[in-house]
Amino acid sequence: MQIDIRTTKTRTIIDFTKSGFNELVVLGKYNYNRVEKNLEDHVHANMIEICYYDKGHQWFKVHNNRYLVKGGDVFIHFPGEVHGSGENPESKGCLYWFIIKSPGRRTPHGQRSGIGYLVKELINMKRRHFRGDALIKKMLEDIFRAVNTKGEKEPIRKIKITLLSQLFLLKIIEFANKDFSETDNERLQKVYDLIARRMTENISVAMLAKEANLSESRFKNWFKEVSGFTPVDYVQRKRVDFAVKKIKEDPSTNFKDLAYDLNFSSQQYFTKVVKKFTGKSPRDLR
Repeated sequence: MQIDIRTTKTRTIIDFTKSGFNELVVLGKYNYNRVEKNLEDHVHANMIEICYYDKGHQWFKVHNNRYLVKGGDVFIHFPGEVHGSGENPESKGCLYWFIIKSPGRRTPHGQRSGIGYLVKELINMKRRHFRGDALIKKMLEDIFRAVNTKGEKEPIRKIKITLLSQLFLLKIIEFANKDFSETDNERLQKVYDLIARRMTENISVAMLAKEANLSESRFKNWFKEVSGFTPVDYVQRKRVDFAVKKIKEDPSTNFKDLAYDLNFSSQQYFTKVVKKFTGKSPRDLR
């Protein structure tokens, strides 16, 4: 699968190779207001892809592992990895991606450019998924503006784009180095495990708050902050994941029974929620 460089109404893509950059390959962003088709598995040989999700959420699959990326997250695809969105569609939201060549293994340390050095550092850190913030979006938009600047001498424009790209990589490395609260991670995992165990039961916010040892009001704010979702939204998403898996394993599944098993108030509401998160009705998932 070749790198997609098509710009559309909802996607803006810059192909740096046409401007003679040696290491920068593609900078892109999409802003989808509806669910799109899934991203097919593909590989970027000798390239790193740094994604920043500004708003919304997206499932990524790397090899056979699935990752849920939410607003404010950085997610990295390392060179040579098979990745895509699996069976999940590209969700509504705003995503940026920056594809950059990685320096060859035999490139002497002293001969690497600033960008090459920073990319190698990021690869060696092996941090795939971590939190960022809105500053990353601003830095990427600065690169878009620099590319589209008119009337500037080409050498100056290229130097500016290179410097902005280096600053972006430095900021990504800074976020990757940040310490994360083990307490929050452990508490969140306990909540996730409870939801997974009791998927077919009535899961209340009070039940989840008790598991996290927080008041309901504090829990709702905390859960949204650390997970990117409201508790109700996250539970719905997990129930839809469960339903999709069940339907694909057994196409003869009765949708009305499945809806009630997963505590949806009606088959109609179940169908509406499934379509909201997958772009397809339960019948189309067979």
